[in-house]
Amino acid sequence: MMPARDRGPPSGSAGGLHFSIQPAREKMPTGYYKSVSVVILDGCTTGQPNCILARSKNLVGMEVESVDGQYLRPENGMVREILDAFASKAGPATVTLALRSAAPDSGTIQVAFARR
Repeated sequence: MMPARDRGPPSGSAGGLHFSIQPAREKMPTGYYKSVSVVILDGCTTGQPNCILARSKNLVGMEVESVDGQYLRPENGMVREILDAFASKAGPATVTLALRSAAPDSGTIQVAFARR
């Protein structure tokens, strides 16, 4: 089964962080796997404060679950949602990241990144 098509750009950068959509497999309770699309923090701009923070916490390569408390949704364009959140003039962007291999609700971390 193919994952739902994401309606946004396949990658983008904001606040010195680089994000991209990648395919993944998700184990279902009944024992089978389904294909999904996830957003990965796949890199950052060296020297930028958010990059220094991301690297110090070993966040590069982790899946982005939500931004500012809102889970990412393919029908809205997941990378677009991240870019829009970082474009806001509010305080820091709170990003929840998870290790893809971690069990549900474990291995997540919330990080407040500067929006610019």
